[in-house]
Amino acid sequence: LPDVISYITTISACRKGEQWQHALGLFVGMQQVELLPDIISYGFTISACGKSGEWQRALGLFAGMQQMELLPDVISYTTTISACGEGEQWQHALGLFVGMQQVELLPDVISHRSTISVCRDGGEWQRALGLFVGMQRMELLPDVISYTTTISACGKGKQWQHALGLFVGMQQVELLPDVISNMSTISACGDGGEWQRALGLFVGMQRMELLPDVISY
Repeated sequence: LPDVISYITTISACRKGEQWQHALGLFVGMQQVELLPDIISYGFTISACGKSGEWQRALGLFAGMQQMELLPDVISYTTTISACGEGEQWQHALGLFVGMQQVELLPDVISHRSTISVCRDGGEWQRALGLFVGMQRMELLPDVISYTTTISACGKGKQWQHALGLFVGMQQVELLPDVISNMSTISACGDGGEWQRALGLFVGMQRMELLPDVISY
């Protein structure tokens, strides 16, 4: 008879193959043979559902984890936040982010980044920027992806000044902008009618020996 590890390994394989139905079937089957799912099996099944846009099922599984008196960890919260992102459910994602702190779990860079991304996709640039600022207040060091995601959020909100400020700030903390962060800032400036700044960023990109792609041009 397969044990919990066997089920988890197979659920993970289905997750990687974006086969959420099979992953969920295995998760249910585990309990039918009286094996109790742990945090890891919940996490992989939530991730499998989230990657396929099944955010409601992901949220249901997260709630089920708590009903079984399992205590979700930061990874569990972050995985469910990402699942809400796939479904463009920024309110649920933000609720999970706040809930994490209410149970005295400290969000890490990845959980911040995931929530910023969901807010960006929901057009909530102010919330995205607020989360970024909060990350720094918690003495977490944002990485290039965190900066780029927040720049993109500001760009979507037609806030080129904030986008440019983040781009400059990234370099002040000795993070090297990549092609995507440059492109996001150029796009924000372009949408804000700041063509001179956009052009200057493009030239700077070449000076940094970054190779612009077709989209940059």
